[in-house]
Amino acid sequence: MKVVAFDIWGDYAHFRRFFTTVSALTYSFPPPTTVRGILGAILGFSKEEYLAKTGDFAIGIRVLNPVKRVWFSTNFIFTKGPSGEFEPSLIRSRKHGQGAPRTQVRLEYLRFPRFRLYVGGGQYLPQLEALLQDHRTHFTVSLGLSELLADFQYVGTYLAEPLPADTYPLVSVFPVDSLLHFPELTPELRLAKETVPIYLGLDRTPILFQDVVVELQGHPICVSLRGAHRLDNGEVVYLWAPASMPTQASSSRNTPTAPSA
Repeated sequence: MKVVAFDIWGDYAHFRRFFTTVSALTYSFPPPTTVRGILGAILGFSKEEYLAKTGDFAIGIRVLNPVKRVWFSTNFIFTKGPSGEFEPSLIRSRKHGQGAPRTQVRLEYLRFPRFRLYVGGGQYLPQLEALLQDHRTHFTVSLGLSELLADFQYVGTYLAEPLPADTYPLVSVFPVDSLLHFPELTPELRLAKETVPIYLGLDRTPILFQDVVVELQGHPICVSLRGAHRLDNGEVVYLWAPASMPTQASSSRNTPTAPSA
């Protein structure tokens, strides 16, 4: 399988965890569903069509910079009118109870995030490769929120060889379901487990969640697992199957429970 790799980074990122409400927490990396949105922005697919048109991509995700978290109070427009209707203006007299035209919410952000995304197969892979090589996009690329602008850089195009279940120095995040033996812990490793959405239906509702292991310093992990691929540059990565053929679904839960991270 042909795989295109590119780096994406920014000053801040926020990939909201599905279970947070008032104070929004962020995932440590962009889930596969978010990656498909990034690919849709690069390729110029609309909100209504990007899930279908990126569905035949295989997705891999690598953390490059150590994960650093910061908190900020963020201003949002208070959009509730006197009768509960939608009121997006900044005019105080039009607000419910004539309160402040804005509201503050504390958000958790990733500081100086950088990731390497691996995209395999798919009908639109040649167009994606050409756009990345020319550093062009159809829509502005961001890291979770539209205000958090991102830059990117084409890394290379490789051939990916599927590997038999065994022990490998894995550089990417991977689902717990793929583990054969848990990795031996060493002092330099900082592992976390996060429950993330893997696939969305065409109506944008999640259809599969998985517990995913991430090394927070960006170090490779020597781990026994199935589903790994070796690129011809020597990197070993885990690639999620295209959304049209989620082979992991049979062994994964499709409804979220209280996660640990």
